[in-house]
Amino acid sequence: MNRSYALRCLFSFAAASIIFSIGFGAYGADGYNEGKNLSTYTVTRTTGAIKLDGVLDEADWKRAKEVDLVETNTGGPVPLKSTVRMLWDDTNFYVAFYCEDPDAWATFTEEDDPMWSEEVVELFIDPEGNGYSYYEHEINPINQKVDLFIINAGRRLNGRFIGWKDWDFKNIKSAVYVDGDGKNYGTKDKFWSVEVAVPFDDLWEIPEVPPKDGDVWRFNAYRIERGEKGKEDDDFYAAFSPTYRPSFHTPWQFGKITFKK
Repeated sequence: MNRSYALRCLFSFAAASIIFSIGFGAYGADGYNEGKNLSTYTVTRTTGAIKLDGVLDEADWKRAKEVDLVETNTGGPVPLKSTVRMLWDDTNFYVAFYCEDPDAWATFTEEDDPMWSEEVVELFIDPEGNGYSYYEHEINPINQKVDLFIINAGRRLNGRFIGWKDWDFKNIKSAVYVDGDGKNYGTKDKFWSVEVAVPFDDLWEIPEVPPKDGDVWRFNAYRIERGEKGKEDDDFYAAFSPTYRPSFHTPWQFGKITFKK
């Protein structure tokens, strides 16, 4: 792709994002983004450094509230322990997952492979809370990633969305720890855990850097678990805030997270 064409694409997408964010901002404030039974979370500040190694052994992680992910469509329990925790400091928003998994595996090894078709955890981040543009980041058990910038048409078009796959977080970092193999299907595992550090400077739409005490974002976290190959009934889809429909791209159901010093 030549440079001038790439720049035109970039500016066109950025302009579309601004139009969605500004043009629909007032509508969002009037209830577009208010779903039912939204999950909430208070994100506390770290008191020390977070070492990104996938092992959730820092004191800050131990005191951060651990929340069970629930079945995405119904809000009911899922068969394997699946949890999320969050923290923040002056530079990063931290998210940690714990996924009980008797057979964690991954075949995709390249960035932006279609990892959502295998086992993965996902972050959906909407700092402005407008519901029309947000960030998506996915990580599989071998710490490979997909990231996208999303424009969503909202409830009027049933959550129809477009994802800009060429967009990348510049400085995001993550680590995965697997108790077991984590790569090969059919091997015995116990769990995998993930730490993600999302730099505030990578979030173009963030209202304040760092967030002020009491700032509220819209956010969702998901897990896709694949059971025995060929048996879709063994799969499950888990969420921090359930969407009550078979789509993660349901921004009016994103939970509310509040930053607390």
